[in-house]
Order: sequence, then C-alpha cells, then structure tokens
Amino acid sequence: MKLIDSRGKESTTLTFVFVAFMAVFIKFLIGGMNLPVIGEMPVIGAGEFGLAVTGILAIWLNREWKEAKHGQD
Repeated sequence: MKLIDSRGKESTTLTFVFVAFMAVFIKFLIGGMNLPVIGEMPVIGAGEFGLAVTGILAIWLNREWKEAKHGQD
C-alpha cells in the first residue's frame, strides 16, 4: 500500500509517516486503559504526543522541502 502525494506520485515516505502517525495516535488514545491481554497501557501525555508527532511530521516536511528546493534549481 503506497499513498499518493499531492503531485500524484506514489510516496513511500508518506506511507511510513501515515503508519507511524496512526501508531502514535492509537497509543495516545488507549493510554491508561486496562486491556485484557496486554494489561494496563502506560499513559502518554500531551507533551510526549506532541513531540512524537512533530518528529514524525518532520520526516515528511523534510522530504517536501528537499523536493521543492530541488525543483527550483
């Protein structure tokens, strides 16, 4: 499964960013819950969530910035 970027091309980077974001988002949602098989999930705070999302989005923004810069040369 590869996602299509704004240029209409398949993007491996965008696929990895999407999967990583969803993993962090789901972890944030289930933080503090007591799950039957896993047990209690550690709570993730808003600051930790924000830092994780910032790091994930930085990968994608770096790719976009490099492509935009490359296109101008």
